[in-house]
Amino acid sequence: MNREPRPRYFRSMTLNVGTRRMRTMVITMSLMIAVLFLFICAIAVQLMAANNQHSLASRVLHSVSNQSLNSIMGQEIPVYASADPKQIGKPPESRSKWTSLLFYLFTDIDVDHPETMLGGSIAAMSVSNFEPLTEDSKESPGEDIPPADMGKPQPQPPTEQPEPVPSNGKPIVYIYHSHNREAYLPELNNVKEFNQAYDKDKNITLAGERLVKDLKEKKIESIQTKTDYWVPGKFEESYDFSRKTVQEVLSKNNGIRMVFDIHRDSLARQFTTAKWNGQDVARVSFIVGGMNPNSKKNEEFAKQVHKKMQELYPGVSKGAFTKKDNRFDTRYNQDLHPKSIIIEIGGPENTMEEVYRTTDLLSNVITELAKEGQNAK
Repeated sequence: MNREPRPRYFRSMTLNVGTRRMRTMVITMSLMIAVLFLFICAIAVQLMAANNQHSLASRVLHSVSNQSLNSIMGQEIPVYASADPKQIGKPPESRSKWTSLLFYLFTDIDVDHPETMLGGSIAAMSVSNFEPLTEDSKESPGEDIPPADMGKPQPQPPTEQPEPVPSNGKPIVYIYHSHNREAYLPELNNVKEFNQAYDKDKNITLAGERLVKDLKEKKIESIQTKTDYWVPGKFEESYDFSRKTVQEVLSKNNGIRMVFDIHRDSLARQFTTAKWNGQDVARVSFIVGGMNPNSKKNEEFAKQVHKKMQELYPGVSKGAFTKKDNRFDTRYNQDLHPKSIIIEIGGPENTMEEVYRTTDLLSNVITELAKEGQNAK
């Protein structure tokens, strides 16, 4: 049966802007939108210019913990909340690592860290992938800040490795520095930017040197390597370069019971400084990479060092953390020894004197742990 199409009627609405009241309303709304747009632009410029934690915008963002950020966003975006594997009262969903990796490759979003939806677009919003190992660990370390000269020519690292600092006896502690040129701004002349806090001579190796000296005074035999792994353009490969050194040292010293790769944090002073005995000291963090067969043993050791630090010097340690990020190689050479961790001492704005005060405290912690280990045998 044929039917003629039904006619469709459309309603139209006209806006009369001829009245004075309507013109006033339109002008007012336009001004408000313009002011809001300028405000958002100003904030966006601050955020996108925040290449390091020294900027105001970045400091504000780093004062918000990952948990707080996840909680705030989860309340407003249900899909974001459902992606959080740590929802209270809900078991984590099983995910294929390959699926997560492929999704990241195509989208730059880590499904285990949904906050990367923001971090991929706004540099200052990229958050740390560190996860606390201890309940009192509330302030995560900062992510590494690549040096400013990443684009320069790329010479190969030296083939000859400097010999370790000699030990009078059989060493039980080994100290090295994968990012050996990490430095402290107060010790450098006319350097202000965090991504320029690197130096050939006045760097983190001085902290390791002080720690070895303190330990030897306490009859704890220790050795240190000061190999320069500085290769412009290959900052991310520093652990590959230092790996050869660690393997060689461990093969020649089978009595080593503790391995410390000592670094400097990247956060601003207020996050890397504490008071102890009326003096400013550089705070420490103990870090374990999750991608190695020794990770569980490394984590237990990191928690042990943090616990002893808290017992002797409460508040100096920021805590023990693990970094489980399947986008990068986070072995950090810790698969070479069951008691190997990264120690980060202070940040770019700390002084060398503050760092030395902390290494003095740290030497007491290591000494106590060495004695406890000896007594346990």
